[in-house]
Amino acid sequence: METAMRFDLTSLSLFVAVAEEQNLTHAARRKHTAVSAVSKRIAELEQQVGTPLMLRMPRGIALTPAGHSLLYHARQVFRNLEKMEEELSDYAAGIRGHIRIYTISAALMSSLPGVISDYLALYPQTDIEIEEHTGLAVVQGLLGGDADVGFFSNWTPSAGIAFWPWQHDLLSVMVWPTHPLADRKELKFEEILTEKLIGSHRNSAVSHILERQARAHGKTLNVGLRVSSFISMAELVAQQLGIAVLPVNEVASATLHSGVRLIPLSETWAKRELLIGVKNYAQASPSVKTLIGRLIPVENGVTQDSDIILP
Repeated sequence: METAMRFDLTSLSLFVAVAEEQNLTHAARRKHTAVSAVSKRIAELEQQVGTPLMLRMPRGIALTPAGHSLLYHARQVFRNLEKMEEELSDYAAGIRGHIRIYTISAALMSSLPGVISDYLALYPQTDIEIEEHTGLAVVQGLLGGDADVGFFSNWTPSAGIAFWPWQHDLLSVMVWPTHPLADRKELKFEEILTEKLIGSHRNSAVSHILERQARAHGKTLNVGLRVSSFISMAELVAQQLGIAVLPVNEVASATLHSGVRLIPLSETWAKRELLIGVKNYAQASPSVKTLIGRLIPVENGVTQDSDIILP
């Protein structure tokens, strides 16, 4: 049975300094340690791993392949230690966690506010930040580390993200009460292609899907105005400046505007899935895992990007 290697943090720290300075003397000065002590620690590390980590050159040092590997993992160790210290400091300050959420408008208008309210009722000292973005920006925020949790739709490509199904919504046509289509129970997309539209953000997943479906019918959308807020859409539709197509559910429809009607599109592609995503669930903070665990059964497994089917 092999014996696991046990690395000393001081030795790893000195090794990182030498690797970054590419010079024993400079590293010793940076770490306020004698050159001989640094050299001894490096030699002990090499003896422990059983292979050279550095090549001593006339003007400094160069890392061997094993040295590059150790440098990568040592930096990861110290990053995790910093993260641990920050989280424990939050506990000491009375804050039990910090969650940065990026979300699309549809999630923010439907169930997400209630979810956050329920979570904060249980964990009132958690600090939660919420920013509204397009689906693409949500995924980019997760990949770049600017967001801890993202809410987006299955219409958004999400390579590199772990995600779980959360809810469904349905594209619906918003019209004013006296519009000729207002009494319809449902509509086909082709029936509104000649209408003047109030469009959403040009980079939104909804805009891309509607433009794609219009091209499939050999048409171009007649977009007169664009706004990023569904509430603003409802206000403009109520003023009879155009109709709109937006994803809604029973919660969202009640929060819009009393002067509009919502008519679902009948096509199967109009129904979409809202997802919860993180970059790496295993490395997520306890607060993030607790939030996700209250929303979906994580034990059922993580869906990968390859499972997404775009309409």
